[in-house]
Amino acid sequence: MKLAIAAISAALLAGCSQQATADLAVCKSDLARAQSDLATAKTAQTAAEQKATGLEQQVATLNTELTQVQGQATDAVKAAEEKAAHAKAGAKKATKEAALQKAEAEAQQKADIKAPPPTKNETTQQRGKRLGL
Repeated sequence: MKLAIAAISAALLAGCSQQATADLAVCKSDLARAQSDLATAKTAQTAAEQKATGLEQQVATLNTELTQVQGQATDAVKAAEEKAAHAKAGAKKATKEAALQKAEAEAQQKADIKAPPPTKNETTQQRGKRLGL
């Protein structure tokens, strides 16, 4: 009987050992697969981080360029406003000068019409004094 118990125990132990060995092989396979998945995930994470860093650098560069372009646009607007103001002032001055010249020309024409012709012995200077010019 002892021998039968020993044989049964040995058979049970052999079965348990085989089952444990099979379970260990499955666990090792699962562990290898998990480690492979982890390595793949780490690689993908590193690539994503590098891409994010590159995109952040691009955003920073574009923001700098945008700031420069906005500054240039502001400067251009100010310059255009100054030119417009200068041109407007020049136009007003030219208009005033033209009006003054026109008035002077009209006054000269009226003076020429109203002024009697010079006398025989009267000089140009004497005539100017007589007319108040």
